[in-house]
Amino acid sequence: MKTKTFFRKIKRLTYSAAIIIPVLTAGNASAQSHEKMSKGESEKPAKEFKNAINVCPGGIAFGFYSANVEHLFGKHHGLVLRGDLETIPKTYSDAKIDASGKAVILNYRYHFGEGLNSFYAGAYTRYRKIKGDGALDTGDFDFKLPECTLGLNVGKRWIWDSGFTLNFALGYGYAYDELKVNNSSQAALDAIDVFRDDYTFMNGFLGEFSIGYAF
Repeated sequence: MKTKTFFRKIKRLTYSAAIIIPVLTAGNASAQSHEKMSKGESEKPAKEFKNAINVCPGGIAFGFYSANVEHLFGKHHGLVLRGDLETIPKTYSDAKIDASGKAVILNYRYHFGEGLNSFYAGAYTRYRKIKGDGALDTGDFDFKLPECTLGLNVGKRWIWDSGFTLNFALGYGYAYDELKVNNSSQAALDAIDVFRDDYTFMNGFLGEFSIGYAF
């Protein structure tokens, strides 16, 4: 178990690096963009963009697929609809639990600048359902883990004159879930508890580093 925990920590550190490094790159590119503007080079006003479609390519290596669309109402109010799909490795318990998850997120963002190309803060609600099954000496079992989250988030969107956009956001909220198990033997419940502790230990967290196109 110690070996498994060690490798899980390595995976989490790798995932964090995959997020942080592109964010630093984006920040540098943004600084260069502002430098060009200070030198008098023309740039299309970002406030003209009212919509953006984004995907999260960094999560694909970890079996996480996410896409979202944002529409700007007026100058400051953004509404985001996002869908997530998770394919979960069988390494989170000795029961070799085979699990997957789906989530729908509705996110309100208040953009402090006049347009999508700005810092923002907002609130989100997420409904996620994880389904899984496993096998033990006491028999096979399957379960469902529906979850609802309400939280707050902050972030920044960058938009270039071509319409290419980067978005970075972090959020956290209160998550409530309710476990439903078929074959609720104590061994099955223990295995699911290990899965929940290791995989969903940050179930209130919401993160995004995505690329896309604004128009």
